Amino acid sequence: MADTMKMEYKIFLEAEDVSQSRILSCASYMKRVLESCNNPYISRAELDDESDLDDFVLRLFVEEEIEEKECTNPAMAESFIEDMAELVTEIAEAHSFLDLEGSFSVTWKGTTSAYAFVSPGGDDGCDFQELGVTE
Repeated sequence: MADTMKMEYKIFLEAEDVSQSRILSCASYMKRVLESCNNPYISRAELDDESDLDDFVLRLFVEEEIEEKECTNPAMAESFIEDMAELVTEIAEAHSFLDLEGSFSVTWKGTTSAYAFVSPGGDDGCDFQELGVTE
């Protein structure tokens, strides 16, 4: 049971009064950045696009929960926290007009590490808050 691994992550991106072309390019960028991530636990994410082109509202969501009875990729489980932090920071830097927020956690080898992040529109970085590390 010590090799059981569980990951959860949520990423929410939102902006209002955004041009249709910017909405489409941002959605395309998000799909591409997720798919090209070297961490397979992140690259498998499905992007939920609830944007409204007629109302000029961009809304993108990613919600994933992964549980493995035996961790299939220990190296990527080890680097998950760092990889996710890099990913959301990259998104914030590339699209500073977005409100970006979410959380991510990994439970593995008897330890849970959890973080929340936020990047308000106009900010090109992410503020991270450690929600806790428990053993």
